[in-house]
Amino acid sequence: MGIFDKFFSSESKENKKIRAQFKNEKYFKKEIERCNQWITNDKEDFENYVKKQGSLTPFHYISSSSIRLDKLSNMYSLGEDIQFIQKDFFDIIEWFSEGWSEEYQGYSLLLQMVSLGILLDIPEKEFQKIKDFIYKADKSKIEEIWKPDSLIFYLLGDQDKKRDSTFPAYNKLYQITQQSKAEAETSLGKYLDNWYDMHKEEPWYNTHLKDWGYSGYWAWEVAAVVKVKGLDDSRFKNNPYYPYDMVHWKEE
Repeated sequence: MGIFDKFFSSESKENKKIRAQFKNEKYFKKEIERCNQWITNDKEDFENYVKKQGSLTPFHYISSSSIRLDKLSNMYSLGEDIQFIQKDFFDIIEWFSEGWSEEYQGYSLLLQMVSLGILLDIPEKEFQKIKDFIYKADKSKIEEIWKPDSLIFYLLGDQDKKRDSTFPAYNKLYQITQQSKAEAETSLGKYLDNWYDMHKEEPWYNTHLKDWGYSGYWAWEVAAVVKVKGLDDSRFKNNPYYPYDMVHWKEE
């Protein structure tokens, strides 16, 4: 099969295996289209802003990263091939890497970018752009800023750096990374059973009850821990919050 045959057969296949709970193929396709329309509108708005102000602000770049991450999550929930999702993530990195400012706030975005970079096997040259952003946040002199914590440093392979998280769920996940493989596999199964309830303060909580805005509930950070630590995830493969395919896509 040629590359174009592979591409078009993948794009046109029907009855995708929906990975997420609660919504169907029609819903996720509509959400992806909503994201695409937002991205298209941003392009025109950004061009007009640059004409008037000379350059975009960090907020523009971060908001552009966020809507593209929302699209990525919808693509995964819809059942898209990971290779196509990986391609979109390269674009997200470019937007994200331009979004740094001393006023930056957003721990969840930091953790999501690191986790997806690991899961999508992003080359080091590109992954370094994510690292650069994170270490700028680490060195920021503004105390109120969301700082990278021990969990993020662990995922980056920088275990000498430690910092407690302001989020209990991520402190707990970091403690699991320090366990033996056998202990961690058991602990992660229990952790995932409670994962959704541990995130009641997140803006995405209960979005599946709305007509739009739900993109799937995915514990990217748990999957990243599994990949970095080399764990056997078979016991929680079918947990609705665990993105199993994102860990094993290169084995297909």
